[in-house]
Order: sequence, then C-alpha cells, then structure tokens
Amino acid sequence: MTKSKFATIYFASIAISIVVTFMVTRILLRPSIPETSVYLLGAVSITDPDRLPEYQAIAGPLAGKMGGYVPLAYASPEMIEGELPTGGFYFIERYDSLAGLKAFVNSPEFQEAKKLRDQIADVHYMMWLPAIPVGSLPH
Repeated sequence: MTKSKFATIYFASIAISIVVTFMVTRILLRPSIPETSVYLLGAVSITDPDRLPEYQAIAGPLAGKMGGYVPLAYASPEMIEGELPTGGFYFIERYDSLAGLKAFVNSPEFQEAKKLRDQIADVHYMMWLPAIPVGSLPH
C-alpha cells in the first residue's frame, strides 16, 4: 500500500469516527421531548341525573390516575355561529398524553364503568385533539 493511499484511508477513518461520535453524542445528550397533551371532547345527555355521582366517583379518580383532568368544561353551550350537532352537555377534559388517554379508555375499570354510564347517559360522541404547542400560533 502506498503512503498516499494509507494516509487517505487513515484520515477518512478519523473523519468518520468524529462524525459518528458527534451524532451519537447528540442523540444521547438530546433533551427528552415530552409527549404532547391531548384534549378529550364529547357530548352527553344525562338520562338519570340521580345516579351520575355514582359514575363520576369511579371515572373521575381513574382518569386522574391516567393523567386526566376532569373536566375542564362541562355545560350546555351557547352557540355563536352554526348549529349544535346534538343536544345535551358538552365536555372538555385534558390528558397529559395520548398514551394516558388510551390507557384510561381501554382500562378494564373504565370498560366496567361504561356499563353504568350507558345506563344513566347517552354519549353522543367522544373524540380527542392534540394540544397546540405554546408559541405555535401568531397571537
């Protein structure tokens, strides 16, 4: 092997080592990015208000264990524009993460609580939306 070929291979291997070390260091030292919180939105008509506290006593603490804040808003809305898709009460709950919301919704305890809920309320819909990161909107 010639001296120039050896020098080329030697310096190329050093350059590759530096690049790989830089990339690995950036990956290992990168601050962890927290999962974005999500909002659960829904509409419900309560058919048996006397039994509602029974359901709330089960679902509320369970949601709290999964990172849920129950509820941020719960009311019969006053429309500004358009028409409501359904009557009843609308609610907004915040969860620390989509994983927490899914853990709550899919938990055996909530599946059992849903049986009670379905006896005392008609759930028209529930959906989730991701939170908008702070500073992503111009105002």
